[in-house]
Amino acid sequence: MNVVANVKNNSASQETRRRLLTAAGEIFAEHGFHLATIKQITDRAGASLASVNYHFVDKAALYAAVLQGLAEESVHLIPPDEKLNGDATNRLRQFIQFLCNAMMNRERVPWKQVLLAREMAEPTAALDPLFDRVMLPITEKLATLVSELMELPKRHRQVGLVTAAIFGQCVYYVKHRAMIGRIHPQLGDSPDVAMLADHIAEFSLAGLRAAKKKPMRV
Repeated sequence: MNVVANVKNNSASQETRRRLLTAAGEIFAEHGFHLATIKQITDRAGASLASVNYHFVDKAALYAAVLQGLAEESVHLIPPDEKLNGDATNRLRQFIQFLCNAMMNRERVPWKQVLLAREMAEPTAALDPLFDRVMLPITEKLATLVSELMELPKRHRQVGLVTAAIFGQCVYYVKHRAMIGRIHPQLGDSPDVAMLADHIAEFSLAGLRAAKKKPMRV
């Protein structure tokens, strides 16, 4: 029997690891990677300094593990193929509806939002799992739909611009969810997600049709 593996997998050890990840996420969000210290993390986690080395080796590996955890939590944002049916227009509507519901109805943990914002502003290699497992699959699926509707290759510049515009609309309402009522009083403090998704879909489809009639210069 591998005694070391057995010890690492016991419930007490896993609970310590969980507390370290949560505390690390909070501290990294508050101070950034460079200013955060292992002592701040272990103090908040109620763990020993040695526990970080035991579970993660060093601060960089701990930071990477926190981002890896966020990537694993975000996989459900990718619209599954079985949820997209019908012609490309219907599939785009379903894609937007699924993505808006998944993003807007997920649990909002402040430190996770702040940490991701920090990482998006100054990306590190730790962002790679989130990019590879979540962001890229979402973008690729959306670009495939846009490419089909525009009758252009998926790597065409205009397909990229339209894909980014659609995704950006969805993200806007997520990022400003707490401020929507102040930014757009006419929408109220908690606008209906289905209504927003329907608007994004119709607005995007109208823009897409206009773009097809007047292609951009490349």
